[in-house]
Amino acid sequence: MAQLFDIRKVTVGPRNLEAVVELAPTAPLKTSEDLAGTELVYNLMPELADHVCLGDSAPRFGDVIGDTELAHLLEHVTVELLARTDAAGDVSSGQTVELAERTYQITLACPDDVLVAGALSSAVWVLQWAYSGGGEPEPDIEAIASGLVGLVQSLDAPSDGGEKDQEPVQQDVDPQPAPEEAYAPEPGYDEPAGLEGEPAANEPEPAQEPAQDAEPAQEPAQTRTRAAWDMDNVPRPRFVR
Repeated sequence: MAQLFDIRKVTVGPRNLEAVVELAPTAPLKTSEDLAGTELVYNLMPELADHVCLGDSAPRFGDVIGDTELAHLLEHVTVELLARTDAAGDVSSGQTVELAERTYQITLACPDDVLVAGALSSAVWVLQWAYSGGGEPEPDIEAIASGLVGLVQSLDAPSDGGEKDQEPVQQDVDPQPAPEEAYAPEPGYDEPAGLEGEPAANEPEPAQEPAQDAEPAQEPAQTRTRAAWDMDNVPRPRFVR
């Protein structure tokens, strides 16, 4: 069998993820058209029978699983995978609406767009397996749920690396050897060149000039310190999902 579902579009809003899916022309439109495939899905996830189902004639999905749209089954398989992750919060159900012939919009609560999109993609694969005759290897639902959690955690990991990347920047800002070294030697060799013939008692006066110049040298350090402080008030980019 060709690809059972084609995910045509995914939209992530503040609360929900909406996916437009299209059912293949050769695929069964309803679960009753391939009860063997439907039974394979149910055997993998018997918990589907206890799902709340508000959009059908019965309150439980188990009462309609034998004769409902395949897209509706896809919604509940996705919800069950999310429940198995223990990372999706209170996602008890979704919503499936027919947009056109063999085209549906599935709406799911979205605690994390990567988690929900991954669960939807995995649910498509589970149904593809079931309605293609099953066979080995049989999908491992717990392993799929663990893989979804690992996927989300792996995407969170670079944030730690980002903090480490900032360390060299702090090292460049904090040490400021250049202004201090510019005045540290105070050799006094160039200064006396213009004071030939004057008594040695006058030599300390030119020696004070670098000390006076050293005060402006502190201004760049203060400027950089203020600039670093001001950066704390600059709004950081926010990625709106």
